[in-house]
Amino acid sequence: MKKSLILAFLVLFLFLPATVFAASEIWVAEIKGVINPVLTEFITKTVEEANLEQVPYLVFLIDTPGGLEESMRVIVQAILQSQVPTVAYVHPPGGRAASAGSFILMACHHAFMSPSTTIGAAHPVTIEGEEVGEKIVNDSAAFIRSLAEQKGRNPEVAEQMVRESISLTEREALEKGVIEGIAQSIEEVLSSLGVENFHLIRKNMSGRDRFFHTLLNPNLAYIFMILGTLGLIFELSNPGAIIPGVVGSICLLLAFYAFSVFPVNLVGILLLILGFVLLFLDLVVTPGIGVLAGGGVVSLFLGSSMLFNVSAGIRLPLDLILTAVGAVAAFFIFALGMAIRAMRQKVTTTGTESLIGKVGVARAELNPEGLVLLEGELWRARAQEPIPKGSKVVVLAKQEGTLLVEKKEE
Repeated sequence: MKKSLILAFLVLFLFLPATVFAASEIWVAEIKGVINPVLTEFITKTVEEANLEQVPYLVFLIDTPGGLEESMRVIVQAILQSQVPTVAYVHPPGGRAASAGSFILMACHHAFMSPSTTIGAAHPVTIEGEEVGEKIVNDSAAFIRSLAEQKGRNPEVAEQMVRESISLTEREALEKGVIEGIAQSIEEVLSSLGVENFHLIRKNMSGRDRFFHTLLNPNLAYIFMILGTLGLIFELSNPGAIIPGVVGSICLLLAFYAFSVFPVNLVGILLLILGFVLLFLDLVVTPGIGVLAGGGVVSLFLGSSMLFNVSAGIRLPLDLILTAVGAVAAFFIFALGMAIRAMRQKVTTTGTESLIGKVGVARAELNPEGLVLLEGELWRARAQEPIPKGSKVVVLAKQEGTLLVEKKEE
């Protein structure tokens, strides 16, 4: 009997590792940066593949300032239709699930946050970053409240994120029933869900998606716009340079591609354009005055500061603005100085006009023609009156390669 039991246990031990003891494959995908169409396509595709593979959990690492409402709703729909349990984890420390990120967290089956993270500020704004009407606010408030109720979270606090644009720390979110816990790592999150034996599989964007998602970065778009405008200005100031014009055009097109999906402020764009126009006019039209250049620098700073509306969750860092505006100002100050120096230089003549009035020496008697040494070169010369060899002569004109000269009076 004992031998039979031992044999049975041995058989179970040989066959169980492939099933019971096998590590669960947990998929991990990042929702990082501005929520845009590129990120939406990646997330929806990942959710579809996770359902086909029937993975135990799909974990989203969230660190986003927000983004487009349309893109957010597509991601939320994909999560709500997922048969695989989804886990929202605001990570790393210092990260946030702001604006559209709050809706995505509310839609997930489970929600956790790292220490020193925030969630909220989900008040909707237009693509220009302006306040929206009451209808849109009511619709967004009802949407996030419905998500919170469906997932067993605090609907009142969720609605306040939209109507009052409140933000919560990880501890406040836990106390108010918005998340299930605070975790230091993904492993701690999964342990809280009762998953012990698991293997993490990172799902990353393709190279193409990473490229376009990187382009849709507010800081990078701003830098592209500055470089592109400077390139075009340089090309207009120096026609035929070609390379600055080509590079500038490409940079501007990339910037416009990013601005087409960002909540940009139209006034900010106009101020930036005005700033560059004033700087260009001060350089080309009225060099040396400096008033237009000063106004251009001020206009650039104001336009950069309000390029993205703060309520949209996207803003340019102050140090980036100061660095960019300072670099542009330094460039134009240098170019303006060069223009002023060029204006103060005496006009120099070239060609035939440069020879008139020059003094040479007759290498042979001019009667009426002969050779003249002028600035180290021998010229054929002709005089109306005979000029002895070795005499100094003055150039009067030039005709068909022959200098017309006269004797220089001592």
